[in-house]
Amino acid sequence: MTPPVKPTVRVADTCLWISGRAELGSDNVMAMNTPYFRGFEHLRQNLTTHLNSIEMARVDNAYELARASHDGQMRDEGTPYIVHPVRVATVLSDELGLYSGDLTCAALLHDVIEDSDVTREQLEAGFGETVARIVWLLTKLPEVSLPAYLGAIEAAADIKAPIVKLCDRLDNLRFLMRSPKAEKKRRYIKTTEQYYLPLAARTDNYLHGQLREALDLARTSSFPPSV
Repeated sequence: MTPPVKPTVRVADTCLWISGRAELGSDNVMAMNTPYFRGFEHLRQNLTTHLNSIEMARVDNAYELARASHDGQMRDEGTPYIVHPVRVATVLSDELGLYSGDLTCAALLHDVIEDSDVTREQLEAGFGETVARIVWLLTKLPEVSLPAYLGAIEAAADIKAPIVKLCDRLDNLRFLMRSPKAEKKRRYIKTTEQYYLPLAARTDNYLHGQLREALDLARTSSFPPSV
């Protein structure tokens, strides 16, 4: 795998805040306070004072590989897919105070095996064994059940794989109302209640609380009660 070049910051990488007030009502504080487009430069600025130049180069390379791997891929709501892994990585630093090169790289790359031709071996060669292992654990294979998938992730708590996965689920849940797919919304709500909330309760109190709030918002915004 050829190491990606250090990224050039573009206008599109800056942080664009989109208020949820017009869509969701003023009571939905989380939707208003969480930016949908959160650029890589915002993440980079947060990490620069905590990571050395070698670790920052790894983060830059991870972002470039993620951007290339998801090139042309869109979210359900019609936006470039790269916004999701950038936001997942940002939760680690902005909300959890985890300034880790390994965890940031794993968050940025968490979907590349599933969505591209990048292999675990290439990730290990470019980013190290810990990053490759987390990304592999977070890669959902069709033949693996959700309980078995999450069980394997939880068993790797020593490298904080459950933290990265819960940040992934939290980000997806926070913006679930933007998906046009009703069945996906029902599935995410059900699996979060059944599997992810218990995992979060065993893993991190903050993420557990945020998942509960995001779940409530997902229910009310996606399936508002009839009057």
